[in-house]
Amino acid sequence: MSLRYKALIAAIVLVSLVTGVLVFRAGQGYEQAERARINGQLRADARNLNDVLDARVRVVGATLKFAVQSSELVRLIRGEGVVLADNFSTFTREWAEAAGADVTVAGIDTVTAEDRSADILHRTDDVSLVGVHVREGFALDAAGRRALLSDAEFNRRAGAAFSAAEKESAAARKAGHPAPAAVSSLVMAVSGRVYLVVFAPLYESLQEFTVIGVAAALVELNSQWLAQNFTVSGGAGGATIFKLVYASGRPTAWTSTNPADAEAAFARSRDAGDDLFEFGLGQSGERYLGLRVPFDLAPAGLADRPGFVPYKSLDRELEPLARLRQDISWLGMSLGVLASLLAYLTAYSVIRRIRRLQAATALVREGKFDTRVEDRSGDELGALGKAFNDMTTGLKALGLYTHDTLARSVLDKPELLGKASSREEGSIFFSDVKGFTSISEKLGAEELTGQLNEYFAALGLKLRDQRGYVDKFIGDGIMAFWGKPFVTTDDYATRACAAAMECLKAAAELRAKWSAEGKPLFYQRIGIATGHVVVGNIGTDTKKNFTVIGDSVNLASRLEGANKLYGTEVLADARTAELARGSVLFREVDQIVVVGKTEPVRIYEPLAILGQGTGPIRANLALYEQALAAYRQRDFKAALNLLADLSRLQPQDGPARWLTGVCQELLAHPPGKDWQPVTAATSK
Repeated sequence: MSLRYKALIAAIVLVSLVTGVLVFRAGQGYEQAERARINGQLRADARNLNDVLDARVRVVGATLKFAVQSSELVRLIRGEGVVLADNFSTFTREWAEAAGADVTVAGIDTVTAEDRSADILHRTDDVSLVGVHVREGFALDAAGRRALLSDAEFNRRAGAAFSAAEKESAAARKAGHPAPAAVSSLVMAVSGRVYLVVFAPLYESLQEFTVIGVAAALVELNSQWLAQNFTVSGGAGGATIFKLVYASGRPTAWTSTNPADAEAAFARSRDAGDDLFEFGLGQSGERYLGLRVPFDLAPAGLADRPGFVPYKSLDRELEPLARLRQDISWLGMSLGVLASLLAYLTAYSVIRRIRRLQAATALVREGKFDTRVEDRSGDELGALGKAFNDMTTGLKALGLYTHDTLARSVLDKPELLGKASSREEGSIFFSDVKGFTSISEKLGAEELTGQLNEYFAALGLKLRDQRGYVDKFIGDGIMAFWGKPFVTTDDYATRACAAAMECLKAAAELRAKWSAEGKPLFYQRIGIATGHVVVGNIGTDTKKNFTVIGDSVNLASRLEGANKLYGTEVLADARTAELARGSVLFREVDQIVVVGKTEPVRIYEPLAILGQGTGPIRANLALYEQALAAYRQRDFKAALNLLADLSRLQPQDGPARWLTGVCQELLAHPPGKDWQPVTAATSK
């Protein structure tokens, strides 16, 4: 029987069975993808909350630290023979107004408080609370105020903040450099309510900075605070990310309009730890996904450690899929019954062979050009299988000289073969091996080629994983591109940075292997630039190269070379940092005028993917950013002090060593009034 008659009989079977299987599998994949997407949204929500708290701590801490260093307050504390009584109330009110706090509290050394007849609101061995102010309109009655002041954990933390500030100030005086002690902060539950608490030391001398007590500013993390600091975020189907704050075994603040929902979400979260959990709400049992996360600022040692639970409806996100499944299920069932009666036996054979060919085609799309189809029958499918094998043989030969990303793009869009060039924004990647010329002089041709091919294979795999198009290999260098038509989403800058960091890891693994084998080690430099470039076919009618050209290509090449100056491995331009900042942690390194340009460009070093343990990196990053700011303000001594701190933490930090040398040179030879903090590159 001819295949066209078999296909006619089996068409309905293929439509029903294949469609049903694909929809079922796609549905499973879609639901898993939605779960992963919501998980990412919830974790981003939790990170955002901690970032908001960090920003609030910086503002409140700086304001409170400045406010407590009042000469009037010092005179009150030091006034000999003066009864303190309730004189702190004026200052606590001023602190609350300055810091925007709900409650402010003053505590001084217990011995001093007793000797000076202060109004002691609560006494401990170390610190006695002598003043309190509650913001007008803040819901804290007299009983609540007494409960706050007598809270054991709050008093213990106030005493600890006092002791730490006292030790820090004493150490500074002993070193001969009296200086204010640092403020401290935490999130804690006080009398069943969750507060952001910032402690700043009080001094009896602004010359020696002798610590005599501690000031505290408290901001309650209540429902009103959540509403003021977080906009309602939604997804497909109008689903909203709800949030709640918990402590003392119950929710204390929430964004849901129904308190019962917040109670139910919290009850389910208690058994989940900090992992993603699923629960139902309401009479319909609507499914939600939630995440229980303790506050970063809540110390792990707290007996009642407060935290945060964002949660979102899974069912609302899956509503389009549910409707599609229902519609297709009815259609598939109807067609399946009819088709089964007509062509069960014949369709089975045809479907098996078509699926084999379909799977082989999918493998070819993935760049696996050595795929073969074994079909020795004499019908149309057999002839098609032979033609397929002939095609893959040619593609395999062509694939050795054409990047598989371009091959897949041409398979998806054949019109690219004849398309005129277009101007697109994308990210360009240049890499090079340090000291390759000297390495090549020590190796034979076969050894050099083998090691270089191993290096290119490892880095090429990382570039391909991020959908990068490897434009060309230039000696020991690589040029790659992210953007249309290879990457149709807007994350090309993020992909380029992620690929660069993965390439660094791959090269490090190769060095470990080569070191054991006694081979020379390759260290690479990478430059990334993002901008509008011309993308398309360049060449003659018989020989073309699909490539990109433009200023950003030249800039990426110059940034690769600029790594020599700064002792870095990867440098990126400002546009790359701007687009990828939501996913990648960057450090601004300098402003530089590259060879061939007259205008300076800001350059950045990508340090890590956000969310992958960037805490320690951020601490060192802050030191460098402060040093760079001081350098640009001509405060070279302050910059060197900060760089010295950074060098103790990271002795091998290239930008720190570069900036140290620049500041030392500028101190030795002060610049003129027209000096600008811009570096001029002298080589490519």
